[in-house]
Amino acid sequence: MSTKELLKSEIDEVDTQYLDTLYRIIKSLQQQSTVPPPQGLMAKLKTVKISAPKDFAENIDAYLNGEKNA
Repeated sequence: MSTKELLKSEIDEVDTQYLDTLYRIIKSLQQQSTVPPPQGLMAKLKTVKISAPKDFAENIDAYLNGEKNA
């Protein structure tokens, strides 16, 4: 028997007073499965784009203290 069939047979046994609650639980699970998982810090950092001069990494100190302007 598949899991879906087992669930259906168990639902048939649930007392009618709990059906509304069970329905809300199932709908909540469906919504959670459609929401993409949150990104981790490293994944977010991969999307960062920096607009800077080509020598920015080599001369970062000069840019930070104002000797060079971007």
